[in-house]
Amino acid sequence: MRRMTAGLLCAFVAMAADFTITPVPGTRFQLEVNKTGLMSGKVHVFTFDRYSGELHYDEAAPERSTVSFTVENRSLACHDTWVDEKDRQKIVRVAHEAMDTEHHPRMTFRSEKVVKRDDGGFDATGPLTIKGIARLAVIRVTVERSGGVLRLKGSAVLRRKDYGVNPPSPVPFGLIGNKDEMPVQFDLRAAPK
Repeated sequence: MRRMTAGLLCAFVAMAADFTITPVPGTRFQLEVNKTGLMSGKVHVFTFDRYSGELHYDEAAPERSTVSFTVENRSLACHDTWVDEKDRQKIVRVAHEAMDTEHHPRMTFRSEKVVKRDDGGFDATGPLTIKGIARLAVIRVTVERSGGVLRLKGSAVLRRKDYGVNPPSPVPFGLIGNKDEMPVQFDLRAAPK
């Protein structure tokens, strides 16, 4: 009887299932903006604490898995430790302007293809929409199971110019600027529906 129960449990674990992604303590969704020029080496670290997603995860056939994910842009916060509070507030204001959060309150991703990598992780490819502009993006993800909950850790590199995210330069002649590449990192939890 124990073998039969264990076999059923293993079969259940490998089955396809639907999950919901929501913020819980210990999770994060982070975007970085690397400085150039006189501030080269400095990094603006932004987090978003409001997001949601739906995941259909088929462990036996990962290519049948799908994910859709929405980030509330207005939940953006700056965590720079190398500036004072007044500058941090200004950085947040400029980031909201650059992302035009008033007219584009969300960024969204929807996978169209999932491929398992040799290292056991996955590449999810699909349209990422920022400021109303959709571009194909590849999101690198690893999935860890803990009981019935999935931990999704991953990254992507976005290009500011692809989405028109161009903050004004407060210093003339480009003495201080931002790199075009914006790394995104996340550590999320997906709970069964």
